Amino acid sequence: MKKEKLKYSLDHNWVELKRKVVTIGVTDYFIDELGDLIDLCLPKVNEDILLGISYGEIESLDVLHDLMAPVNGEIVKVNSDLITTLRVLQKNPFDDGWFIKVRIADPEQLDTLMDEDEYEEYKKSIRKKGQEAVKKKVKVKGGKKAERKKKPERKKKAERKKRPERKRRQ
Repeated sequence: MKKEKLKYSLDHNWVELKRKVVTIGVTDYFIDELGDLIDLCLPKVNEDILLGISYGEIESLDVLHDLMAPVNGEIVKVNSDLITTLRVLQKNPFDDGWFIKVRIADPEQLDTLMDEDEYEEYKKSIRKKGQEAVKKKVKVKGGKKAERKKKPERKKKAERKKRPERKRRQ
């Protein structure tokens, strides 16, 4: 599979068009962000997927993540082998790591997806935002410590003002 011919979604799906059927999977960037995978849940053949709606789930040791549909269409094939061999997905999410094949009615919907260069820029912007967030955290933690207000010193017993004695009621 040639990466140059792929389209990408903001949710890190890759999409490859062959006639009126697209193959959908997730990018290596997404897999790296998830870490060690432990489970995958994919839809069934003949189900419809809708743009922006979850069509499955992928779970790592740290997070359960919805797989968001990058297009509208009807599922014609599911890579059910992946469910039992997640290592294939972690090693190469592009060739044998595809999730579903979908028949789309309108190929023009692919025009809203990013090409490879746009996706690379998108990943850079994500990394930059992540680095800025880390810098802000470090700045807050490593900056000048806020000065604590000193507690008023307690007066020694001898220095305390004596309160007038109260008369007790009998």
